[in-house]
Amino acid sequence: MATWAKIKFFFDTMLGSTGSTLTATSTATGDYAASYVYNWLETNMWKAANTTTPMYLSYDAGSGNTKTADFLAILGHNLKTIAAIVTLQYSSNGSTYTDAFTGEAPAADTVYLKEFTSPGAYRYWRLKITGTLSAAPYLTLCIWGNETALDYATASFDPYEQEVKAAVGMSQGGYVTGIHTEYTERSLSLRFEDADSTLYGKVKTWWDTSGLKNFFVAWETANNPSDVWLMRSDEKFSNPFKAGGLYRDITVNLRGRKE
Repeated sequence: MATWAKIKFFFDTMLGSTGSTLTATSTATGDYAASYVYNWLETNMWKAANTTTPMYLSYDAGSGNTKTADFLAILGHNLKTIAAIVTLQYSSNGSTYTDAFTGEAPAADTVYLKEFTSPGAYRYWRLKITGTLSAAPYLTLCIWGNETALDYATASFDPYEQEVKAAVGMSQGGYVTGIHTEYTERSLSLRFEDADSTLYGKVKTWWDTSGLKNFFVAWETANNPSDVWLMRSDEKFSNPFKAGGLYRDITVNLRGRKE
């Protein structure tokens, strides 16, 4: 029987941290700022001005600051279509860089998630894009930082639960006269019963950091590594103590647009 991985949240990113900067090798004319890649919105993007490689999105934590990372996540991109190869690099001096993992060609233009062993804390990090590109790359979201492994859910859930948002026209006789499909929304309801203070601390940190913003969630990366989705929390955060006050019942309800 295959061993499952714990549910993981990917929200803790160094991008946008106080005193840091993010710059791109090139940026296309128009509204394509590099800073869009970490605003957690799907309504804008960074786009390169050309296909000259290697090209970089370069992060500087700022003087005296260092950051760690063990994942890279990208959404809303054309990296598969243009035959790009990506990796994340780190440096202590901003001139000599080391790969955090061997460069990979994303298998699709859907969410790309790469987990790797953290090399430690460094001031400089950068996304490297190489390959004989057929067009300029673009990225809607591109996040790297530290993953949060929660636990195994203690109640059943359907990782593929979804609802089609549509306006369905009906005649007086009950006949369908037309369907206007808007989008499909995923739902994910996770419950962790008898959770200790360590697990609650992780969930509270996620809530305090991310709130209602989008973030990446993976329900099981060991056997379902492609099941990584951009989701957001419901507005309510309530995780009551059990009798005696040592444990809690934690419920996390998530939803997000299906790619």
